[in-house]
Amino acid sequence: MRTPRPFARRTGTRPHGRQTPAGRGSARNPLERPSDRLERRLRVLLAAVAVAVLPLLAWSAGGAAHDHYARQRQTQLARLHPVEARLLTDARSAGDRPGAQRGFQALVRWSDRQGGHTGVAPVRAWLERGATTTVWLDGHGVPAAPPVTGDLANTAGMAVGFATACGGAVVAYGVWRAVAGGIDRRRLGRWTREWESVEPGWTARYGR
Repeated sequence: MRTPRPFARRTGTRPHGRQTPAGRGSARNPLERPSDRLERRLRVLLAAVAVAVLPLLAWSAGGAAHDHYARQRQTQLARLHPVEARLLTDARSAGDRPGAQRGFQALVRWSDRQGGHTGVAPVRAWLERGATTTVWLDGHGVPAAPPVTGDLANTAGMAVGFATACGGAVVAYGVWRAVAGGIDRRRLGRWTREWESVEPGWTARYGR
């Protein structure tokens, strides 16, 4: 009895020495239409924008917002100086009074080289009478709104950067949907015209 030969390991050759064509999957599809190539290139372009351009835009916008509030803080710190004050009344919301600053205010008393002073100043929310707080005075010694904090600059930078990235993604998706929708409508119109020219002969030959 003849001993069966073991199965040969699969290679890139076919029977009778014919080799499998190299790069078979890399050849251009002959059924690909110009609209298909346009759609594919648009996908690649929008993907490149989303990966490379949007992060740069978000970083730039966030950095600009952060720098704006940081400069605003430096300007305010240059013309304001803090003093320790004691509340003479409970802190009350000032938003319901015409011309009042937003937030909470209270009657406070503070001292400096010229003696003791009293005035209405912005304070933290829900402070009670007798509590101590920091009040910011302008160059004339009048209570003013406190400067923006460094946390506000960081928060604004992150918020603007995130909003820019999301807005850019929405715009890119909208462009993609608009162009792809136009391409699909052209395809459907072309298929309809081709079917109108083919359908009579098809029906006459094969019936309905």
